Amino acid sequence: MKVVVIPMARSERDEIEQTARPAVLVRRSDLPVPLTYPARSFFGGLPKLPPQFDWPTAEVRVYRELETVALTFVAQIDLAEVPGAGWSPLPTRGTLYFFCSSVFCGEGHPPCRVLYSPTDGSAYPDRAPPPDLMPLAGTNGDYQVKWLDPNLDFHSKVEFKYPVSFRLFRDFYFREDSVGGELMVEELCKALGPGEPHESDLLQFRRLTEYEKDEDWPFNWLLITYVVRSVLSHVQGDLTGGYYGKPLTDEATMELKRLRAGAIGWLERCRGLTPMDDVDPESKASFRSWWFDVAHAYKELDGKVPTYVSTIAGDLGNAINHTIRCMATQDVDISDHAPPSYVANLARQNHWKTPTERDGKYRHFNTALHQMLGYGSTWQEATEVHLEDVLLLQMEGDLAFFNWHSDIGGVLHFWIDRDALAQRDFSKVAATFESD
Repeated sequence: MKVVVIPMARSERDEIEQTARPAVLVRRSDLPVPLTYPARSFFGGLPKLPPQFDWPTAEVRVYRELETVALTFVAQIDLAEVPGAGWSPLPTRGTLYFFCSSVFCGEGHPPCRVLYSPTDGSAYPDRAPPPDLMPLAGTNGDYQVKWLDPNLDFHSKVEFKYPVSFRLFRDFYFREDSVGGELMVEELCKALGPGEPHESDLLQFRRLTEYEKDEDWPFNWLLITYVVRSVLSHVQGDLTGGYYGKPLTDEATMELKRLRAGAIGWLERCRGLTPMDDVDPESKASFRSWWFDVAHAYKELDGKVPTYVSTIAGDLGNAINHTIRCMATQDVDISDHAPPSYVANLARQNHWKTPTERDGKYRHFNTALHQMLGYGSTWQEATEVHLEDVLLLQMEGDLAFFNWHSDIGGVLHFWIDRDALAQRDFSKVAATFESD
């Protein structure tokens, strides 16, 4: 009697398993480090470029006008630190340097350059930024940080430096699929652990009333400087721009001029003080009183000027985080000079959070997943269009970066054709940027 074996149909899980590709997660440090920190692979900071390489430039569209600028440096990866021996198409040695425009408004394919050197990531000193380095998000860009001056502030053009580490995982090809999402979550939890509980951000979307109850700020004069500059930027914008094409009322104009005079007075006071010094109790109380006056004034100006009181409060929270980052890059003990709750809040902003089934299904998590190789995450069609290409680097929106790339709903990819990669021709790299 002949036995006929009927092959069992493959399950959906089996089919998705067949798409598995090895990939590498790129994990940044919780807090930035000084530029002198001896990392070989890192986000932000300054590239350790070989002397024969020029800092890349490109034409960047800003408000419909093309400007030739030096591109933003976003990452340096020493390939000897990246796991993948035996299967990775990347070189086993050498260093990749990633540069990109930081203007993403209406730009699905931002100008970019990736440079490759066969030397390791510590072979050369930091390259000083060129004078034509673009401000983050471009001059007066939609997402330019209002309290920074490109002519004065180093970090208006150079991101903070974050050392990175690498972890292997398996990536899968699927779109909005619960089975694929389950596999994805399993693999990420193998690499990153089960995750931490979700916690509300201490400063993001904080209300005025919550700042009134919190007496921990301002904790140094640098923070005061940034907050005052932010207020002054909004006041001047409201005075010159009017209210959505309509002239300001006399009452609104007088109030804005009063706020401007107060801000200018505080700026003059800050110029004579050391930025990282603690604020004495009398000055602290005086500044808080002034800031609350500004906030309540904007509450009364609601519907008369473009700036909302929530914007004033939001800028304070962002300025607090920015100030702590600045402190982390200096020779100061942050825990002795900044509120521990603020520091801890900043440090955990991109910790791996316990994922949900929905997170896995849509491949978007409350943690920014930076990665090399594999398929990558997408909001539109980038991963499908570049299915046959190699993903050199994916940088998801991350609060480590300034507003130009802090939104978790955005994802930046660097792609290269496999043949070009085999020939080590990195001039063929293309970037895509997608957002929700």
